[in-house]
Amino acid sequence: MMYPVRCGRISVVALICAYVMTVSPAHADENEKAPSWKLYEQGGLKIDLTLTAGFSLQSVRNANFGVGSVSLISGERRGGRSWTEGFLKPLVGVEYDAGDSGTIYGGLSFVGAATRGQGEAQATSGTTNQPSHVALEDAFLGWKSGNMFPLWGNDAIDVSGGYQSFTVGDGFLVTDGTVDGVGRAAYYLGPRSAFENTLVFKLNTDPVRADFFHLKNRTNQSLLRRQDGAETSLYGVNVEWFESDHDDHGRTEFEARKWYVGLTALHVYNADSNASLNFSFRNGGNGSALTANREGLNVYSVRLGGAFIGALPDFKLHGEAAIERNNRTDRRVSANAYHGEPSYTFSNLLFKPRVSYRYSHFSGDGAPGDRTDKSWDPLFSNTGPRGIGTWSQGEIYSQYVGTNSNLNAHQIHLRVTPIDGVLNVGVLLYRLNYDRPSQTDNVSADRIMDEIDVYAEWTTPIKNLNILGVLAAGRPGNGVKQSIGSNDANSRDIYLGEMIAAYRF
Repeated sequence: MMYPVRCGRISVVALICAYVMTVSPAHADENEKAPSWKLYEQGGLKIDLTLTAGFSLQSVRNANFGVGSVSLISGERRGGRSWTEGFLKPLVGVEYDAGDSGTIYGGLSFVGAATRGQGEAQATSGTTNQPSHVALEDAFLGWKSGNMFPLWGNDAIDVSGGYQSFTVGDGFLVTDGTVDGVGRAAYYLGPRSAFENTLVFKLNTDPVRADFFHLKNRTNQSLLRRQDGAETSLYGVNVEWFESDHDDHGRTEFEARKWYVGLTALHVYNADSNASLNFSFRNGGNGSALTANREGLNVYSVRLGGAFIGALPDFKLHGEAAIERNNRTDRRVSANAYHGEPSYTFSNLLFKPRVSYRYSHFSGDGAPGDRTDKSWDPLFSNTGPRGIGTWSQGEIYSQYVGTNSNLNAHQIHLRVTPIDGVLNVGVLLYRLNYDRPSQTDNVSADRIMDEIDVYAEWTTPIKNLNILGVLAAGRPGNGVKQSIGSNDANSRDIYLGEMIAAYRF
C-alpha cells in the first residue's frame, strides 16, 4: 500500500527519498519501497507497521561568521556549536480492499525527537536546552477508486484528508507544513512535515493529471517561543502534463515522470496577521507592510522538468517561474521567483559523472518604505523529491544564515557514482548574492557568501540503512559583513561537518 512520502529538509528524510528513487528498481513493488511489518491481514483488510529512525552528528565553527550563536533560552553566546539529533517515527497503515468500490486506506503516526549537546548553530539557537518532544504527525483517511474507471487507469481518483504531508512539484512552493527546532527539537533532521486540516483530491489520469488541495500549516507559537511560522490556510490546484518513464507510474509518482510541465495556483484565505510573524519582518528587516501580508496572497507558477529530448536522454532541464500578488490594503505584495537548471549525465563514462548548473532568483525589496512588499515569501518550500540541494541551498547558508528570499543564487553540482546503487560522491558550489541589498539597513554590497559542500551518500550493506556525510565551508561576502558590522573577529569563514544516518524498517 502507499502512504504519503515526505521529503523534508535535506538529511534523513531526503536520504530515504533518495533510497526510494535511486536504489529500488523502477518497477519495485510497494513493499520494496516501504518495508514494513504486517500486523494483520484477513480478507480485504491489511494493517502494517513502518518505523523510520534518524540520527545525526553536527559541528559548526565560527557560527554566524565569527559573531557567534546566541541561545534563545539563556542568551549565552558560543563561537561554535556541536550537537546531536535523533528521531523515531512509527507509522501504522491500514488498507481495506472494497472490491469494485475501490480501496479505503489510512495512517496514524507519531514522531519522537530530541536534540542533545550544545544546540544547533543558527545566529539565534533554539535548541540549547536539549529539548525532547513527542507529538502526533500523521492521522489521515483516504479512498482510491481502484478499477472503477478503467479508461483512466487504476486508482485514477484518490481522495484523502486529515494530518498528512503534501508536495507540489519538486517542493519549490509547497512541501513542508511543520517547522522543526526549538521545542519540537531536531532542527536539522526535520522529521515533521505534515499539514493539518488537509483535503486532497488527486485525479491521476494520463497524460494530464491534477491535484486539488486545501492545507493548513501546523503552528504552536508557545512551544516554539514565537519562532514558528505564521498560521496559514490555503487552497489551490496543480495541473501537470507528463510522460511516464516506465509503465504508467507517472500518474502517481513524481520520480517516475520522464518529463512534465505543470501549472499551479493557490490562494491564502486566512493567515495570522501579527506583524511580528510577517515573513519580511522576520527575515531581512523589510517593514513595507503594516501587518502580516499572507492573508489574501495569490500565488501562480509554471514549471517543467525532465528529459525532453528523446535523442538525448541524459540531458535534463528543470525550471519554474512564480509570482506572488496581494492587493489588500496594507498587505500589498508584488514578488517573483524563478530558476533554471540544465543537467547532463555522462552515462557511458566511468562512474557516470553528472554535472548541473542552476541559477535561482527570489526577489527582494529595494524600497522597504513604499507600502508594497516585493520580497519573496518562500511559503512551505524545502528539500523535495529531487534530493540534495533542492531547495535547501547550501548546508551552511540554508540552515544557519538565510533563506530563499532576497536572494540570487548560482549553484554548480558535480556528482559521480563509484558504485552504482551504493555510493554517490558529489560537490556543490554556491555563489549567493542579495537581490536587493538595501532591503537590509546599512547594506549596499550584494555578496552574501560563497560556499562549498562535499558529500558522500552510502547505501550500506545493512538493508534500508543509509548514511550521508558532509563537509562544508562558507566565506562571507561584503554584503553580509556590512549586515553584521565587520571586523577581524566577525568576518571569519564558517566550517561545518556532519554525519546523518537513516534507517527504515
